[in-house]
Amino acid sequence: MKKIFIYLLLSITFVGCNSKKTAEELFNNDASGVVVILNEFYYKIQIPNRETIYFTGIDNEGNLENFTLDINEIIKNRKMLTGTGFFIDKEGSILTNRHVAQPTIDIAQAKQGFIGLIRSLKELLQGQLENMQSEYYNLDTQKSNCTYYDNYGNPYTDQANLSEIVQKQSEIETNFNELLQTYNNLDANLDPEALIISSVCEIGIAYNNTFVTNDKDFIDKNPCVVVRVSEKEDVDLALIQLKNKKTPNDSYIFTTAEQNAKSKSFTKLFSGNKDEEKLKINQQLYMIGYNAGLTLANTQKGINVQMTSGKLTQLPDGQRLLYSIPTLQGSSGSPVIDEYGNLVAVNFAKLSGTDNFNFGIPVEKIKDFMKW
Repeated sequence: MKKIFIYLLLSITFVGCNSKKTAEELFNNDASGVVVILNEFYYKIQIPNRETIYFTGIDNEGNLENFTLDINEIIKNRKMLTGTGFFIDKEGSILTNRHVAQPTIDIAQAKQGFIGLIRSLKELLQGQLENMQSEYYNLDTQKSNCTYYDNYGNPYTDQANLSEIVQKQSEIETNFNELLQTYNNLDANLDPEALIISSVCEIGIAYNNTFVTNDKDFIDKNPCVVVRVSEKEDVDLALIQLKNKKTPNDSYIFTTAEQNAKSKSFTKLFSGNKDEEKLKINQQLYMIGYNAGLTLANTQKGINVQMTSGKLTQLPDGQRLLYSIPTLQGSSGSPVIDEYGNLVAVNFAKLSGTDNFNFGIPVEKIKDFMKW
């Protein structure tokens, strides 16, 4: 009799956990687990002579932006983006989009931009070499003016002036040879296949209901590292982690329905009808994230995450979910949940030209990436 009572009590508890919740209940329960991510980044090109050049992007004309050889200069000019992420365990692990954690660039376009830059440098150096040659020959002409004759036809040489001219020619010759070597070395960098291009990122997060004033409130207070990114082109996912590997005690941890079931001793009691767990057309979904980044998040009470809602507008195909939840830039990486609070997708893209049709990476892909 006592065992039956315990089973009944557990059954009531589990069914209660799997009941539908209001939007307010979901928000109050889950918001603490959603963070805004700040990524400060730039790109680097490793060239064959082992030198490294840096840039921040590619402009509309295909040119490399903020091109420099100075690491301090590129750090000062690096770009910044914001996105959303959410906790998935107690070790500070945060799921987000790959394009948030590791901004990509069109490698072929970047290489062409670099080749174009090299060619422009060659033209510039060619002009400088020609100017040096012209200056050297002009100094040769000035040498003849250093010798003059008196009234009796005796030659005299202005040794001081002549020495100065010779010294200038020697300096020009040294600079010419160094510049010519640089010019010739540029040809070795014209092979696109030999160039290695990668991004360099510094990532930090901020929590809901906290105050931020600058990038140090992210990078210095809550620094993160990229643990891994999906190698599959159609799976825009990445895992980052707090460097201290500690999820705050008051932060919600997102789980899937399958995880919830596996975490219980009585799976059958918890799971119920499997058909009810499947997503259905026009099903209510919610997204919790930072639309427009800090532009909307910043309030008088600190940064506040937003909840938006919509319907499943297309039956899932295993690759993506399509829903009518409105989004803005900054919502990339936001968790999409159902009315039970289960994670069903990670928001990653929108239909071009509209804010009301957006795509999420479904649970199957998430579990495959996380090996759940």
